[in-house]
Amino acid sequence: MKKKIIFILLLTAVALFSFTGCADENRAYQVIKKDIMLKNEEGTYTKAQVIAPSDFEEKSYPLVTLSHGFRGSMDTAGGETLAENLAKAGFATIRMNYSHFTDQEKDEQTDQYTVETMISDQLLCIDYMIKNYHVDQRRIGLYGRSLGGRVAMIMANENRGEYDYKALALIAPAGNENALQYYMGGEKKWQKMKRVAEEKGSITHQGVVLTPDFFRTIEENVPSQSGENFKHPVLVVYNTEDYVVLPETSLACAKAYKNAEVTKVTSEKSPHGYEMSFKHSKLKEQLTEKIIEYFRKNL
Repeated sequence: MKKKIIFILLLTAVALFSFTGCADENRAYQVIKKDIMLKNEEGTYTKAQVIAPSDFEEKSYPLVTLSHGFRGSMDTAGGETLAENLAKAGFATIRMNYSHFTDQEKDEQTDQYTVETMISDQLLCIDYMIKNYHVDQRRIGLYGRSLGGRVAMIMANENRGEYDYKALALIAPAGNENALQYYMGGEKKWQKMKRVAEEKGSITHQGVVLTPDFFRTIEENVPSQSGENFKHPVLVVYNTEDYVVLPETSLACAKAYKNAEVTKVTSEKSPHGYEMSFKHSKLKEQLTEKIIEYFRKNL
């Protein structure tokens, strides 16, 4: 009888341990939002927003960081809505602007970044979340779209920050050898812009100041060539109508990973945005639920 009671107590303990920290699929968590300005290595400021379950002080949650694309911001492509939905589903989230602010109080931005500064911003925000929001650093997932997808791939492939990222969700990832060159108008135009940046210190393209380091960090690190280093699950979503990051680019990124799941969508109305910024969209709802379920399963 005594052995039976001990066995039951052990089973109960295992069940409680398994449940702790897991998102309840049927629960809509209350969330908190906080805008922050974090001083970075350059002495400028990284603007970010935290959206997390409101009881983070009592319970540890998995973390998802969101990485925006070229010319974007933390709010483009439905960034805030996706982060809020993830938080309501039981994930702590943080997303940030890669264009730094020159002052903590002034709305003045540098309008420039490189792959390496984008990664530094991600790590700055991850460290902040671990320190201030009781997140489980053993369960960090990365979400990235377009150029932000390239950043997420590099972080995962190389364990940047010495974190063992557990899941990678990529929307139209610009992660192969010619994604950015194609976007900028082709290899010849890319090389011309690079020469001008080297001669003058920078060149402005579509409102973004591109320094020689921008070109260097794109050319020197092609994450579609190092995907075998990342063993955890990867989700890749691509649009058959995307002409900014071509479907074949997204598929090349997916092919780089052994544990990749590919989701194909078609939207002529929003070729590169995937309708994520639309107020009402069935595709947006489907992708949001897909992303939430993916992180639920893998974090």
